[in-house]
Amino acid sequence: MITVDCGISGIEDVEYANSLGLATIITDHHEPLDVLPNGVAVIDPKIVESKYPFRELAGVGVVFKLIEAISIELKLDAKEYLKYLDLVCLGTISDIVPLVDENRVITKLGLKLIEVHRNIGLKYLLDSCGFKTINSGVVSFGIAPRINACGRMGAAEDALKLFLTNDIEEIKELTNKLNEYNRKRQETEKSIMEEAIKEIEENKEANRNIIVLSKEGWHHGVIGIVSSKITDMYLKPSILLCEEDGICKGSGRSIQGLDLHEALNEVNDTLEKYGGHAMACRSEPKKRKLTKV
Repeated sequence: MITVDCGISGIEDVEYANSLGLATIITDHHEPLDVLPNGVAVIDPKIVESKYPFRELAGVGVVFKLIEAISIELKLDAKEYLKYLDLVCLGTISDIVPLVDENRVITKLGLKLIEVHRNIGLKYLLDSCGFKTINSGVVSFGIAPRINACGRMGAAEDALKLFLTNDIEEIKELTNKLNEYNRKRQETEKSIMEEAIKEIEENKEANRNIIVLSKEGWHHGVIGIVSSKITDMYLKPSILLCEEDGICKGSGRSIQGLDLHEALNEVNDTLEKYGGHAMACRSEPKKRKLTKV
C-alpha cells in the first residue's frame, strides 16, 4: 500500500496494516509527529532527518518523486514518468503550496502538457468551464474546485475515473457530475458560512484570540473552506468542528505567525488524532466537552 498526501500521523493505522501483513510506503508532505509510522519507507520532506533540499513539495509532488526514483531504478525512459506532469501540476497548484523552486518547475512544465490536452478528461472539464487560456489561475479557481468538490461531497472516485477513461460518453457524464458536485459544494459552503458568521457576531467570537465554532450537521468536507474564509475575514486563526456521533471532526486555518500544527501538539492529549502543517490542520477531539479558549 502506498499512501498519497497522508499517513505521516497514521501511527496506529500503519501498525494495523503491519499486523495484517500489509507493507506500507508513506508519501506525505504534512508535518510529522514526534514518532514516525513504522512503514517500509516514510517519504516526507518535512521529516527532521530528511536531507531533501526542498521542503515545500505538494503531496502529489512527493509521490511523483517516488515514481521518478522507481523509474530510474528500473532504467525506464524519462518520458514514462514525465508524461504525468500535467496531473502533478494540477495537484501542486490545487494544494496551494508556494510555487517556487521545484514547484515552479513542475507547474511550468505541467501547464505546457495541459495546453496540448494529453488527458481527454481534463480537456473536457476545461471546455465545460469555458476557459480559453491555461494558467495557474484557471487551475486554482476553475479546475481545482471541481475536482475537490468530488471528494468533499463524498464521490472522489468520479474525478479519478475522469482522468483514467478514454470513453467520450463517460467523460461527458463525469464532467457533468463534477460541475454538479461543485454547485452543491458552493450551496453547502454558503449555508455554513452564513451560520458561522451569525454565531461569531452574536457571541462576539471575534474578540477571542482564535475563533472556534462547532455545530451538528455541518458538512465535514466543506468546513475547511469555510474556516479559510473566516480566517481571511477576521484575520484570526479559526477552527470549525462538525459534530458526528459524539465526535467532533475539525478543520482549521491559521495566519502568519501562528503554527497551527505546533499549537495542536500542545493539546494533543485532548485529540484522538490530528495532522496538517503550519497554516492548516485537521483534527478529531476525544469524546468530551470542549472548552473554547
